Amino acid sequence: MIGIFKENEERYLNWYRANPEGYVFNHFKGSDPDYNKIHIATCRTLWRQKDTGVRTKVEKICSSNLDELIQMTEYVRDKKGFSFCKICMTDHVIKNDLSVN
Repeated sequence: MIGIFKENEERYLNWYRANPEGYVFNHFKGSDPDYNKIHIATCRTLWRQKDTGVRTKVEKICSSNLDELIQMTEYVRDKKGFSFCKICMTDHVIKNDLSVN
């Protein structure tokens, strides 16, 4: 099931607590795939101390199912592409040549 969180930190944290092994798409929008990344929910880049309270200023699209999240991401990005985090999604970065267009 997909969850979309924008300007709602509490709902995002509740989703995370229920899905710590899930996936998060950080949707910055724009045309650059490198800014729009899929992460494992526990990725350290999603949990920086300085982002506490403002994590959902950037839209988060989340799912416990990676295939479902990729499908939604492709729909939302509409040929603008996205990438996989080079820190937490190294297997996908290698297999998918850094980004999906």
